[in-house]
Amino acid sequence: MRNIYLIICLIIANSLMGQNRLNDRYHTYDEIRDSLFAWDEQFGNNSNPSDQYPGSGIIYHLEQIGTSTHDGLPFWGVRLSYNADIKEDEPRTLFLGQCHAEEILGVEITMDIISKFLHPEDNPDWAYNMGALLYFSEIWVVPTHNPEGLRVVHGYEENGNWLQDESYRKNKRDVDFDGVFDFLVGIGNDSDGVDLNRNYDFNWNFGDGPYEYDNGSGSYQSHFDYYKGEAPFSELEMQAIRDFAFREDFLLSIAYHSSRSGSVSEKVIYSWFWEDAKPAPDLEVINPIGIEIAEKIIREDGGGGYLPVAHGSRKGNAHDWFYSQVGTIQFLIEVGTQNMQPDDIELIENTIDRNLNGAFFMMNRAIGFINGALGAPANQVTGIVTNSNSGAIIENAQVRILELDGGMLKPRLTDEFGRYRRLLSNGTFTIEVKAEGYNPHLETVTSSSGFISEKNFSLIPKSLFNLNLHLNSPSEYEDEINVEFISDLNTYSFILTSGNNTIPLFSDNYEVKFSGQELFSRFISLELEENTTIQVNMKYSNMVIDESFDNLQNWTVLSGSWVNESAKLKSQSDYLYDFGHSIIKYNTELNISENLDYNLIIDLKNEFEWDHDFGFIDFDSTNNTPEYLIKNHHWETHQIEIPIFQDMNQLLIGFSADSTVQYRGVEINHLKLVSEQNQSCDVGDINQDDVFDIRDVLFIINHIIEYQLLSDYQHCPADWNADNQIDIYDIIAIRNELLGN
Repeated sequence: MRNIYLIICLIIANSLMGQNRLNDRYHTYDEIRDSLFAWDEQFGNNSNPSDQYPGSGIIYHLEQIGTSTHDGLPFWGVRLSYNADIKEDEPRTLFLGQCHAEEILGVEITMDIISKFLHPEDNPDWAYNMGALLYFSEIWVVPTHNPEGLRVVHGYEENGNWLQDESYRKNKRDVDFDGVFDFLVGIGNDSDGVDLNRNYDFNWNFGDGPYEYDNGSGSYQSHFDYYKGEAPFSELEMQAIRDFAFREDFLLSIAYHSSRSGSVSEKVIYSWFWEDAKPAPDLEVINPIGIEIAEKIIREDGGGGYLPVAHGSRKGNAHDWFYSQVGTIQFLIEVGTQNMQPDDIELIENTIDRNLNGAFFMMNRAIGFINGALGAPANQVTGIVTNSNSGAIIENAQVRILELDGGMLKPRLTDEFGRYRRLLSNGTFTIEVKAEGYNPHLETVTSSSGFISEKNFSLIPKSLFNLNLHLNSPSEYEDEINVEFISDLNTYSFILTSGNNTIPLFSDNYEVKFSGQELFSRFISLELEENTTIQVNMKYSNMVIDESFDNLQNWTVLSGSWVNESAKLKSQSDYLYDFGHSIIKYNTELNISENLDYNLIIDLKNEFEWDHDFGFIDFDSTNNTPEYLIKNHHWETHQIEIPIFQDMNQLLIGFSADSTVQYRGVEINHLKLVSEQNQSCDVGDINQDDVFDIRDVLFIINHIIEYQLLSDYQHCPADWNADNQIDIYDIIAIRNELLGN
């Protein structure tokens, strides 16, 4: 009886898979493509599209944004603007219609946005506002960037088989590499596919692995559905969105989603309020916009607006990535209720119309359009950064609002027009502008809700000076010497050889590192204010400590939970570090010569909460301030080299963390302490400055008396002069010692 029941279920399931039960109102992938190209045929070269847009020029520009990972399906974006065929110096907004395959209401909203702008005569209530938006801004609409998943949701035929799962979420990445698209009809348990909204690199590590079970509350479970991918931006869809976002530098964005469980239905979600303690640096700006958007979108039951939420999740989400890495304030809107694919056409249309209110408010906020029920406060500062001498625009100048800044935010840069734009709240703000080769500028601006503040900056170029650099390396050394000049904004790297080198550099303060194969690295601080000559003597290095962390027998844990795993020193055994102060100490007290310089070299990964937590290296436990701090995120193996300029009696490694928002801490693969060789006791040639050292003397004696000198001669005569010069008594002593007399 049980087998008969299973057979009946399979027959029913197979018959249903051959049917598209979704309402025809929803756009399939093919219908999206056909509509976009039909509009392009009608509007793509039409410079007089409507009497409602006098002098508009072309208002529709269609562009392929990227292709999908598995099937190579193209997907497109549409630019709506006056002179849409040309990128202009205007604020840009972005709509992403669909990321998760089954969440198809966003496709309909974005397709409707395009249609409305193209047909103002059919939408007289919107026409004036649309004209202003097209005149003052560029609006980009991407109806879907998950074409593979969208096709699975609507169903299609492949190799004679009908493939359809209306609850499918991901793309079609072949996760198990078996060459077959593995999915099960119904929520979750789809072995293949990557959740595209977990594939961004900002906080990507917190996303799910390939076959993780959903531990959601209640009966709703969605196993395997949140797989983050094998690496950040592993999916072609996300690489395309990433590159597109950096290229267009959007000011504001909406990404449409829907909640299948209903737990987050009808919400406007934005960055961020982590662990109810750590707000986004711009939250005072972002939060009022989110509240206004939410209030403008009335819930399906008519009982008020959507719920605004500053998000607490850290899982590679789009809105956090756009905000932190690009500077785009993005709002994730959970459209509709748990009934995320309604069959009722009237409800579909009503959901679209209600969401358009929030969309237009966001677009109005970008241009400071204050008129009408959907008008938005201006509260924005914008301007051009130029060269004070030539008047030329400066691209990639850093523009910081000091009151709205944080370590997790990538620098906000001027675009190809030399333009910056920053949304503000009411109040007075400090703007700092920096650019490579220019003196920085600091100024205040008072933000107004009634108009956009214009604040241009004319930066004074820095002088260019020549650094005459004389490098002395051991005579037999033939490899190159690497030199890095690290300024506030840039690192300049050069490959040099021994002898005289001339390097042009801007007037600035630099931390300079000189390094080479088997050489002891030199570090200097350089304040370049005129043509300058410096001499740097490079020597070979000696190993003092070589620690590969096969075990921790050389170390003592003073506090915290340091462990040794897979030949790595880890700040903890758990995935994330705990709060507090944690220190591990090298057991042997180091008796370091006062006459030599030392460097500590560490191969590591590190990940600490920006602006709050940090790792450190300390050489004296009685010192309250650690000598070297390890900050921020760099979770790829890299090397740091720390110069030690004072006496060192012990070696301590530690970290300090507050009570919220923890990350992976530190993993150290290898640690070395090296010193410079005491070159005055090594064999070599005569120095160019004609001051003899013991190397020179041994070389001369060896030739004069034709004695075969051993290369490991390491000690100096007893009456070695303090001024490092050789006298006749030193020479006699060396001769006698070598000849055994």
